Amino acid sequence: MNNICATKIAGAAIFVAALTVCVSRAEDNPQTATRKILDQYKDAVIWVSAVARINFTTDDAKGLPFNVPEREQKFETRGTLIGSDGLVVTALSMLDPSRQISGRTYSTPAGQIKIDAAVTLKEVKIIMPDGTELPADVVMKDADLDLAFIRPKPDAKELKAVVFKPIELTNNATADIADDVVTVSRTDEVLNRQPAIERGHVTALIRKPRMFICATGTEYGCPTFTTDGRLLGITVNRFAKDKSPQAVILPATDVLEIAAQVKTPKPTATATEGKPTQPVAQEAQTKPGTSQ
Repeated sequence: MNNICATKIAGAAIFVAALTVCVSRAEDNPQTATRKILDQYKDAVIWVSAVARINFTTDDAKGLPFNVPEREQKFETRGTLIGSDGLVVTALSMLDPSRQISGRTYSTPAGQIKIDAAVTLKEVKIIMPDGTELPADVVMKDADLDLAFIRPKPDAKELKAVVFKPIELTNNATADIADDVVTVSRTDEVLNRQPAIERGHVTALIRKPRMFICATGTEYGCPTFTTDGRLLGITVNRFAKDKSPQAVILPATDVLEIAAQVKTPKPTATATEGKPTQPVAQEAQTKPGTSQ
């Protein structure tokens, strides 16, 4: 009888051990881990829209007729909520094309001329996951790091019914070559702006003049995570003179450092031609020698 009981107990123990292994494997399954990250952070990824007023100038057309009319263009891009007040970070170049336009040369009957562009953003809106559109302001820009920080207008009536679910930038991680990563994104308006996911891996680490991470499966303005759900950073453009920009992940620690400057008061533009002063977006102070 004792032998029978011992056999049953041993069998039960083996069954429990096998079940534990199966559950553990299910939890470690890449698909399960990816879905968990999506569920946790999907509401932190939103869309941002803005109308860019673009003015063109050149110093190479002296004595030549040059008349490129001012134009307006609407841009939309994804962004990531990083503050309980609705503060959003995104890739500046996805809303402001001035850096990609300025410096280009064009052929004319009198030779080549170089074009510069100045962009003013207006009608800025944060588009929440449920479709609510919040009037917003660009409160700070860092052109060197390609960052734009956007905050809802505090007096917007739409703000009363909105609950923000930001990502915590201090929950950050580092990565190594070939590490698996997960990017949380959101489809565009054609696909109803639904939560989306991209799985990829780290392809390169850029350590000088500052840290950037290259990875597959990233999206501008969106957060990329390690497979255990810690934040690597936000994807932006890396610019270099006379070269095409490259998508890179700016580490979360760097985003956090720049975002801390948003709390300082915004400067105001100097009045010109009798016009009243207007609030302007603050320019972030990137540490010298670290952005180029």
